[in-house]
Amino acid sequence: MKLLFLGNAEECMGFALCGAQTFEAGSEKEFEAAMSKLLDLDDAGVIIVADRFFESYSKTFSKKMRKRAVPAVVFVPSFDGRHASTDIKGYLSGVLGIRL
Repeated sequence: MKLLFLGNAEECMGFALCGAQTFEAGSEKEFEAAMSKLLDLDDAGVIIVADRFFESYSKTFSKKMRKRAVPAVVFVPSFDGRHASTDIKGYLSGVLGIRL
């Protein structure tokens, strides 16, 4: 299983140094195209995504991923400081996949 990262060029450089296979996306359209390809890979284990794409992921891919355990999609804070802000209840609901 592979560790994959999806973000901008600067973020990709950091994750590539850690051994992750990286894919660049600068816009929402690029993100959606790249994410579609990554989700179809047979050997994808964990996909790490910059959190600036969280809204786009939620709209486009979250229903599809609720039925799948692999690959796991994890969001990390992005360099530009646009972090998804939510309360702890909302965060846990998203992680657990249930409404609290």
